Amino acid sequence: MDLNSFLGIPYKFRGRDKTGVDCLGLVWLYLREKGIFIPDDDGLPMISEAQGDYQERILRALDKVAERVTVPQTDDIVVMRLPGGYTHMGVMVDNQNMLHVLLDRPSDLTPVRKYKHRIVAVFRPQRRRGSLLEFLLTLYPPKRRSRIARPPRQFRQQPQ
Repeated sequence: MDLNSFLGIPYKFRGRDKTGVDCLGLVWLYLREKGIFIPDDDGLPMISEAQGDYQERILRALDKVAERVTVPQTDDIVVMRLPGGYTHMGVMVDNQNMLHVLLDRPSDLTPVRKYKHRIVAVFRPQRRRGSLLEFLLTLYPPKRRSRIARPPRQFRQQPQ
């Protein structure tokens, strides 16, 4: 994987490709290319960059697919609280540097120590083998349908 291909991507709210990404989109795109799947949203509406309930939502979503850790390592997700109520995140590319994108700057590498007082949580994604579909089924298992009593065999129509 070419880390340089993730540098200089412009910010775009709800962006999920290399033409533009928000911070979650960048983390999602980077990890996906490494074969690590995380959800790219929590299924609830996201109306603005500084949504009041976003931190709680992202922490809940990441708790489903990652383990909370205290010391960031390569591929860990770092969740931060920025001034103005913004919840922000980046992904560790090594044990010291984080890849992230900000509203007013394209994606770049930054030493994680620069944000050490703003870190809310660090998550280590579970490395899963298998397809994206299998991963999604673990997050969103099919709803069980109530069993409807079937008529006894003697009353069922026989195929003709």
